[in-house]
This record gives sequence, C-alpha cells and structure tokens, in this order.
Amino acid sequence: MDKEILDLLTEMNKEMKSMKSEMHSRFDTIETKLEGVGSQFELTNESSINEMDFIVDKVNKMEKELYSLKNKYNN
Repeated sequence: MDKEILDLLTEMNKEMKSMKSEMHSRFDTIETKLEGVGSQFELTNESSINEMDFIVDKVNKMEKELYSLKNKYNN
C-alpha cells in the first residue's frame, strides 16, 4: 500500500512539473506576442507623430505664402 501511494505521489509530482513547464511556455508565448503588439503600437504612434509634424510644417508654409501673396496684391 505504501509503495502504491509513493508511486502515485511520484506520478502526480511529474505531472505537476510538466504542467508548470507547459504554463511557463504559454506565458512566454503570450509575453512575446504582447511585446510585438507594443512595438507595433510604438511604430504606428511614431509614424503618426512624424506625419503630423509634416502636415503642420506644410500648413505653416502655406500660411506664410498666402500672407505674402495677400500683402503683395494688396499693396
């Protein structure tokens, strides 16, 4: 009887270690996916900022040009 209990406990211990290893593997996979999503968000955000700077610069140049043209034709 004691041998059967010891064998059962040994088998349970092996299964728990296997499950623990499998969980770590799954968490590693999830963590990798989250890091990838975070990186994509940063790149998207960075490109949006660059596009916004570009647009603001173009609008400012157009305003200067319009101001110059307006003053040129009003004088």
